[in-house]
Amino acid sequence: MEEFIMKRIFIILLSIVFLYGCAAGPGKLTKVKDKNLVEIKKEGDTEYEVIVMDPGFDTWFQTTWSPAKDRSLEYYKHWNQRYVSAWNEKVRRSRSNDFFDTEINYNPGTNYGIEVERVLYYYFRWVDTKLGIPILDTPPPGGIL
Repeated sequence: MEEFIMKRIFIILLSIVFLYGCAAGPGKLTKVKDKNLVEIKKEGDTEYEVIVMDPGFDTWFQTTWSPAKDRSLEYYKHWNQRYVSAWNEKVRRSRSNDFFDTEINYNPGTNYGIEVERVLYYYFRWVDTKLGIPILDTPPPGGIL
């Protein structure tokens, strides 16, 4: 399992480097910095994927999330809307902050599916709890982590 994850991370990193070098114009890629990258990528007509390039997140997510702790799609969407709004506001207000350097393109009207919503939610919780970087003034109750 760990070998599969490492291969996946390597392929994603290699793809990003290749695509960045071959970019046809502005707006095709999100600017990549060393600190973070959260991207919601469309795959096909209706499938989406969250790509998180923060070291340590995948391992933390795999050891933190469990079906017993899972919440509803509505729960994740509610908190993701709040988190994304706060995140993007920090990006717009603070160009000097190295962590909040990339806006997250999230449309609350889009049906991303529970897996995307879950990973995005847990990314925000990881930033809050593990990195100690507050995003919201009042984060969700910490009971599920």
